[in-house]
Amino acid sequence: MVYQVRLLKGILEPHRSRYQLQNAEAVTRLGWKLLFLYFLSILVFAIGGYFGIGSESFSKEITKLSVNEFEAGKFLILSGNIIASLIYPSIYIFLSALFFWIVTDIPYIKLVIVQMIIFGLQLLEKALLIPLFVLMDIGNDSNLFSLGVIGQYFLRSDYFIHFFSEITIFQFLIIALQYFYLKEFSQRNNYLVLVMIVLFYLATWFVKAFLAYIQVGVFV
Repeated sequence: MVYQVRLLKGILEPHRSRYQLQNAEAVTRLGWKLLFLYFLSILVFAIGGYFGIGSESFSKEITKLSVNEFEAGKFLILSGNIIASLIYPSIYIFLSALFFWIVTDIPYIKLVIVQMIIFGLQLLEKALLIPLFVLMDIGNDSNLFSLGVIGQYFLRSDYFIHFFSEITIFQFLIIALQYFYLKEFSQRNNYLVLVMIVLFYLATWFVKAFLAYIQVGVFV
């Protein structure tokens, strides 16, 4: 069976997509779909950077900055977003697939395809949140679909507020979908597969919280 990579189908028709991928002997359209994901990533990250999403720590310092420092900061944020739009999918798709390949018995190429499907959901979440953040004039920590709002009431640490703001309804959906795929692909115990997935996302949330914790003003 030849499996054609269809990202939207992988999200909306997971049962059929999983069955076809599980029994696939060859894969087509992989390169084009990868390029398409990178293009979408650049677009979404650039739009977010244009509207200043994720730059709250820099915005707080506006009154203390000169015109040149402010323009340099804006350029730094936009440039950082463009670079992140290339690095993030590379890590999320290829390095995470390598991690799951090491801890499971699933072929690497199938893991890459699953990560591409999941990354499509990640981009969808980020794209849907942009108008919410802009229209409501809120930051990621106040994301209504995350635990960040609750965390602000009980926590004083900015780092852990950032961490809980990364835990959203979408993230639970993403974990569930990834587990749905991998549990059938692997001969390992299903609980072990689930633990590996949860540990992976915990690590990503901690890293993203750390990056959000770093104040842009330090580099301006």
